[in-house]
Amino acid sequence: MLSRSLAVSVAAVVLCAVTASTQTVTFSTTTYPKNNLWSQSSGPDGHMRADLNGDGREDFISENDGSFAIGCTGSFGVTLSTGDGKYAAPVCYTIPSGVALYFAVGDFNADGTLDVMVTNEAGMAYEYLNSGNGTLHLANTFTLDAEAGGIVAADVNHDGKIDLVYDTTLPSGASTLNVLLGNGDGTFSTGPITSFNMANEPASALGMGDFDNDSHVDVLVSGASGVENEILYGDGTGHFTPGPIVGGRTTGYVGYDIANTGMMDLIGAPLGSNPSGLNTYYNYLDIEWTQHNRTLTSKHLMLKSCTADNAPPVVADFNGDGINDIIVAEGADCLGNGPYTLNVLLGNANGSFKPEQVIYSTPDWISEWHVMRASHSSKPDLTVWQATVSQRQISNAEQLVLVNTTTGGFPSCTPMNYRATQIDVCSPTSSTGATSPVKFSFGASNQTPGRDMELWIDGKKVNENHKNAYSYYNFLNASVPLSNGEHTVTAYAVGWDYSLLSTGMILNVGNDTCPVPSYIGLNVCSPIQNGTVGSPVLAYARGNAGGPISRMEIWVDGVKKYSTYGSDTLMTQIPLASGWHTFTYYIVPVQSGWLDSQTQEVAVP
Repeated sequence: MLSRSLAVSVAAVVLCAVTASTQTVTFSTTTYPKNNLWSQSSGPDGHMRADLNGDGREDFISENDGSFAIGCTGSFGVTLSTGDGKYAAPVCYTIPSGVALYFAVGDFNADGTLDVMVTNEAGMAYEYLNSGNGTLHLANTFTLDAEAGGIVAADVNHDGKIDLVYDTTLPSGASTLNVLLGNGDGTFSTGPITSFNMANEPASALGMGDFDNDSHVDVLVSGASGVENEILYGDGTGHFTPGPIVGGRTTGYVGYDIANTGMMDLIGAPLGSNPSGLNTYYNYLDIEWTQHNRTLTSKHLMLKSCTADNAPPVVADFNGDGINDIIVAEGADCLGNGPYTLNVLLGNANGSFKPEQVIYSTPDWISEWHVMRASHSSKPDLTVWQATVSQRQISNAEQLVLVNTTTGGFPSCTPMNYRATQIDVCSPTSSTGATSPVKFSFGASNQTPGRDMELWIDGKKVNENHKNAYSYYNFLNASVPLSNGEHTVTAYAVGWDYSLLSTGMILNVGNDTCPVPSYIGLNVCSPIQNGTVGSPVLAYARGNAGGPISRMEIWVDGVKKYSTYGSDTLMTQIPLASGWHTFTYYIVPVQSGWLDSQTQEVAVP
């Protein structure tokens, strides 16, 4: 892993843009007029993107205001994906009272689907549980200590259950960070409260990450104007320690692991404004490198022109070279004039960035953009908000979805489009037949933003990948030399709150025959649990009944597909349609009528 001191020293020397040959980054664009994907109101916590319908593409959850979801009445809207970059009309929900303001997403009842928590201006929070297809129903109502300025979902105490963190501002101007500890069944218990003070404005939107690399989730608090920020460092129990205040009155920040070190930094776009509308424009981005000792080191990344707004940049590997890139909006000059462009600064291996490459241009004002997964691939996509501005009046607001079409070395395995939270195993697809070096390929979708993936073999970590994580997703490709014989393999997907998803297998290297188990029962060698397997699917298992075997059977989705009699081996090819399938193997002894079974779940693309 790149050491933190090396990452900062490299950045200090070469953070300025350098001239080099540049790969072209391309997107296909779908425009959604009338602002009908998400509303820009209420700041970062007033709209979210998450896969609610389990199709592997992120959906939109947003406050319903006058400019959003034309013809839709209700408190908030959910806009579900229907295909790569394609979205249905919003579905509206009405909270019991007040105005829907802020949202948090997590699997609150541990059923494998993402749920939604909504707050209002009266200090209430409403929990909407997910049926699994993106349809929500009100399950619980919670009374908060006061109106929340922002809310985020994360496992702050390492118990494997998603908690809620929200902030409030007292009449005195002081603020509190309040924790509701998740019970794992959709209910919450009152947790610790931390007091802190913003310098000049009320506390508002919340984000999370690990800003000191101590393996505990931290919280980034933004002020009401979005340009004053404070880090609160978590201790792994739900308590937090106030840290540095960043920004002031010109720069809004967001957290990203820019250098792929497993430690989150801050990046912001400065823009100064006053009530008369005479903005001050800046031709740089500000990066705050975080440190283990909870201090920050500030560096500027120079731009060709000036930032068009103080909406923070986004960071991801947009060209598939394993190095993070930056996307930012700029104006044609430093006076606030268009045309406006959305530009990518491709990252170099030495920590510098190439000059801007225009990926989208418009005469309209670009105010906000987000990295997301809008297509069923491992490539990071974008959504963009734009509008016409004339005499300080905003009109013709619309969103764009930009699907990444760049050719590059992107991970080959994508998370399954049949479950919202899961690790997909694309390679190997069977526990037998592997030869050294073994190629492993995994893709994961999490319930909190993805930090990294790890591969452990025989109790030792052999690979860790921070390079291919964005939004709720992370990926890992690895080629590992292994000796012949059995190996215990486990893949972990790690969120920024250090919540874990895992999947494992017993891999038999150098042998294409499925071993008979030494225990009484079944050894299923194909398909791999959580695997993505092309049709027809090889069903392969061996059994041990402690005596003569009457028969073995394979059932798929509750239907018997094949039987074998008097043998300890079942092997057959089963044609299957695309989708998520459940394989159940049975073994029946001759003597006792005893029955044993084992179930595997797989996806057919």
